[in-house]
Amino acid sequence: MAEDAESDAESRVRAKRSDDRRGHLDRLSKLPDSLLCQVLLNLPTKDVVKTSVLSSRWENLWRSVPGLDLGYGDFPEYNAFVSFVDSFLGFNSESCLQNFKLNYQYLRRKYEWNWTELDNANVTWWINTVIKRKVEHLHLSDVIFINPKSVSLPSVKVMYLDMVKFANDWAFEMLISGCPVLESLTIERSACDNVDYLRVCSLSLLSFTLVGHCNEDMNKEQVVAIDAHKLEYLKLYCHETASFIINNPASLVKMAIDIRFNLSFEKRFDPNDLPKRNMIRNFLIGISNVKEMDISSYTLEAICNYSRCERLPLFRNLSSLHADFDDCRDLVNLQGRSQLVFYLNLIVTYRLLATELKLMSYFLENSTILKKLTLRLGSFRGNEESAFLKKLLTIPRLSSSCQVVIL
Repeated sequence: MAEDAESDAESRVRAKRSDDRRGHLDRLSKLPDSLLCQVLLNLPTKDVVKTSVLSSRWENLWRSVPGLDLGYGDFPEYNAFVSFVDSFLGFNSESCLQNFKLNYQYLRRKYEWNWTELDNANVTWWINTVIKRKVEHLHLSDVIFINPKSVSLPSVKVMYLDMVKFANDWAFEMLISGCPVLESLTIERSACDNVDYLRVCSLSLLSFTLVGHCNEDMNKEQVVAIDAHKLEYLKLYCHETASFIINNPASLVKMAIDIRFNLSFEKRFDPNDLPKRNMIRNFLIGISNVKEMDISSYTLEAICNYSRCERLPLFRNLSSLHADFDDCRDLVNLQGRSQLVFYLNLIVTYRLLATELKLMSYFLENSTILKKLTLRLGSFRGNEESAFLKKLLTIPRLSSSCQVVIL
């Protein structure tokens, strides 16, 4: 009897789960096809195709999803991959395509990074096809751009390039100039490694992210030049790039930087290197209007070394600063060279050492409009925290509204 009761209970649970699934499917089935396709647009294409087994209504619905998110690894062999992409782009060929994400990585690994004429022909045809279908989001991984005669991507608003190679500097510049409504550009990993002068010139760009190598052994004198008068957000995470040029920076609101200007333990900042000094000066002037900044300890170190030669510009609009400090002594050395903190409505996060109160004293005693100072005390032991807090309370605050928060 007990076994029968247990079996009945399990059957009821299974039946309830089945009813729940059917109920969920029924709720989805009530949606119009156009809305279902927008939901499926958020899934990888291989998962979208699997929905074809749900019912007769879903059998061909995946063909109408306005996006392709596919990689060679989703197929057992190359010809099947090519055939599927060709077929998919042939479905509803007159309709607009929102997203096109193509990852050739597995293919390139299989052929040991050799690029054949067939591969280039396929990618060229696919990109030309999605252009005709007015693609808005273009995400390419592990492909090569050969010298184009012309580039026209009139509808692309978001572009993501991951490990994309260009024949030369001009090929990259043509790609960007061929996107008249581009709003967001992201370049990741070894994309554009073979481009010596990476020029991003755009009248429409709002957001630019460049994430390169963080390899101290790199010795690449690459130049990154940004000319985008509408740019609001800038993220630079690349240690090996030697020079940064920012033109028309007035609209810049937020930025995150982890750069070294290609300086390292082996290649130190040379005060006699006037071109490097001029470049750093112009870069700092170019970002001096920013309102929110996230800056790494490596970048702070480079700026500190530069500040021993020249005075830093004022950051009058800065309202939020997040900085990582390996050692606060370098930043303390900036006290006489920059009036940065006088204009901060500031939140600072710092892993303090018990003996390093000088930096905190500087912020509290010199910031007239400082609203909030957040301290992360992660290295104290025993009575160290209590002793530190007592010392902190004795520091005078120039800003009467300043709040100190201890984490």
